[in-house]
Amino acid sequence: MQADFIPKTIAQASQQMRSGLLTSKTLVKHYLKSIQKLNPTLNAFITVIEQQALETSIQLDLERSNGQERGLLHGIPIVVKDNIDTVGVKTTVGSELFCDRISLFDSVIVQKLKAAGAVILGKTNLSEFAADLSGNNLFYGHTCNVWNHNHSSGGSSSGSATAIAAHLCLAGIGTDTGGSIRVPASWSGVVGLRPTHGLLSNDGIFPRTPSFDTVGFLTNCVEDIAILLDAVLFPTSIYLKQLYPLPTNINGLKLGIVSNYTFRGIEGEVAKAIYNAIFILKQLGAEIITINSPFLVEEFDEVTYSTIALYEFHQVLQAEYTTNPNIFAAKVQSDLSKGVKISRHSYKKAKEKWERCFLQRQKLFQQVDIVVTPTTPMFAPLINADTKIYRLNQRFMLPFSFLGLPAISLPCGRSSQGLPIGLQLIGNSYTEALILRVAFTFQLATTSFSSS
Repeated sequence: MQADFIPKTIAQASQQMRSGLLTSKTLVKHYLKSIQKLNPTLNAFITVIEQQALETSIQLDLERSNGQERGLLHGIPIVVKDNIDTVGVKTTVGSELFCDRISLFDSVIVQKLKAAGAVILGKTNLSEFAADLSGNNLFYGHTCNVWNHNHSSGGSSSGSATAIAAHLCLAGIGTDTGGSIRVPASWSGVVGLRPTHGLLSNDGIFPRTPSFDTVGFLTNCVEDIAILLDAVLFPTSIYLKQLYPLPTNINGLKLGIVSNYTFRGIEGEVAKAIYNAIFILKQLGAEIITINSPFLVEEFDEVTYSTIALYEFHQVLQAEYTTNPNIFAAKVQSDLSKGVKISRHSYKKAKEKWERCFLQRQKLFQQVDIVVTPTTPMFAPLINADTKIYRLNQRFMLPFSFLGLPAISLPCGRSSQGLPIGLQLIGNSYTEALILRVAFTFQLATTSFSSS
């Protein structure tokens, strides 16, 4: 299969397969060959399920030849983060503790993807127990940034983002608790959506912090996010109508820049890329409004977030931590040692404060439709960067995770070193359609990367 004829998007691949120009088997074989060639360097996968993927693709091609179409993803090769159960396949959660753990059932998200016709190529690398934005993993090895192998891919959904960026699949499934889809999307130069908390089921996904855990998608383009959401939600969702094809008119939409927040503490090249992105959005018809948000600037309490996150994380791994704490790597050990010290009373008080903060969602969107920020204040640091550097990159993540809001990261430029820079668009609950509309319009204006 020549490189020029490889479809770049789900929409392109689906069109070619329906027209008979391409088979799922051919596409799967191409990606498996690419994985075999590139994964020893990139380390995006923990497990590649070659035989199962080939057999599934052959079955799907047969079904299509008989006039059967399972759904929007019929024959589409995807990858799944290795904290998401996939029946009969290892789900290690990036930990030595679970190195031989075989999933007995499919998670709900995998069930829906398979029902829509997806072919799963393998399980992707992640930070141990999805606990680290670096994407590093001492036991399974670090995942490299496609654009510079000495730099971080971002985490914890590192393998899925790298697989997309390296064109080893057409879509990746990730999870986002405090930025674990958006950070790797930004640093790897791909698109990543964290949906509204609770929109998609977390059943069958190993928990990090149930109050904030959210399953979502990483892709090459915005359109593919819409297709994936339609595939797993439509027509059963009570929240969203069919999303694809996406509209491109953003005239009159109000996009908010938060004073003393959006451009505070970010690197110069990131600031330049975000300013340019905002200028383009204005040229496309959006109204740019500067707003004040006491919650984002002053009131968001990271201690409350951490109290909930660390307490719940310790509850998940309490038995294992008590039995053998040294089996965990340093970041997980540190989180668990903090979590064990948090009392049930402190946790309940933090949850009560969290629930009161939900009123901030409406206040944030009283004047604007979408809030605009950088995804991260810097582009990808070196893999061995100090942990403090990685923590700095949560500042545009945590407040929106805390409120359970949907957010998308999409590429908006490059640093002088050629490393990607991400633009984040945040909407009110269940406004995925609006976020994708703005993101798609921006994508069309800044790249030639679309299915049309």
